[in-house]
Amino acid sequence: MTIYDIPAVLTGDSMFMKFTGHPERPSRREIARLAYDFWEKGGRQDDRDIHDWLAAEEELTRHYR
Repeated sequence: MTIYDIPAVLTGDSMFMKFTGHPERPSRREIARLAYDFWEKGGRQDDRDIHDWLAAEEELTRHYR
């Protein structure tokens, strides 16, 4: 992640998304649910919120490719 990625993270815009020809992409709700699961499985560490969000986004994006 670079400093240029931070606004996308803060606004919820996708960093890993690119046009794949599929009409849909993961919703923020889907990403949030998976990120929460990652957070719980990771021991509920406070400093991993962005990491968990990006990991969830990347994981769900694979399903749409």
